[in-house]
Amino acid sequence: MLGCALCLAAVPVIAWAGRIWFDGILGGAAAALLSVPIAVVLGVLGHKRLFSDQGDRPGADVSLGLLLLAYGMVLLLCGAGDGALLLAGILLPAAVWVWFWGSYGWSFAKVLVFPCSFSLFALPWEHFVRGTIELSLQAWTADIAVWFLRLAGYVVWYHNDHTIDSDPFYLIVNETCSGVNMLVALTMYTLIFAWLVQPRMLGRFALLTLVFPLAMLANGLRVLTIFLLGYYGGLEWADGFWHTGSAYVIFLPLFWFMYVVNQALSRGFSSAAPRPEESG
Repeated sequence: MLGCALCLAAVPVIAWAGRIWFDGILGGAAAALLSVPIAVVLGVLGHKRLFSDQGDRPGADVSLGLLLLAYGMVLLLCGAGDGALLLAGILLPAAVWVWFWGSYGWSFAKVLVFPCSFSLFALPWEHFVRGTIELSLQAWTADIAVWFLRLAGYVVWYHNDHTIDSDPFYLIVNETCSGVNMLVALTMYTLIFAWLVQPRMLGRFALLTLVFPLAMLANGLRVLTIFLLGYYGGLEWADGFWHTGSAYVIFLPLFWFMYVVNQALSRGFSSAAPRPEESG
């Protein structure tokens, strides 16, 4: 009964998030749509005996009822505004996790903490940071591209914080090129990678600390290449395949770098681990 209520309660949030993702204003819809199937796969991978009873579940039904009550109050008292729906969307994964706890036991639920939390990537967070963090990301991306261009000897200057200018060509680093989509996608994939292959929390945290600088550097270099294409070939070259395709191609070296760092971390943890004393 509570499971059916949970599914029905999710409809307003799903409809709201889908409307925002599909209206064409925000990028990153593909990553958002994949987040829920990925969460399901992670849950399956994380638990070998999916439908076995594995422990006590005191308080689960009460906790789920309270979460659903809070969810309903948010929608009723705060209206159908974006902020209320975001808050309701944050409560949903917690309610789903508590439902699993009540249905299959505590041991089962512990494994699903990360998969349920991962589904939060389905929410349109970018909708709430447009005009704030994106402006900083646009400026930082332009700074990285300008630094490398000047290092290579190109005469470029700023028209404003996020516009790179030169005599033959200028490039505006707009919202879609700010790097926020790359940042979200790289965070998602790094979380998956770290959860699957890095057993130590310290190692997982170390991988996550690389996400922001790597995403900004990669996006700055991407913008740099787009500028150079426009510099030598005009707008036709700048708006060609590389303008959209590079966002996907550039993930390959990033994944390789994450893999190399993870291998180094694993070797470092292995060498630092205490060895058993040898018997004489």
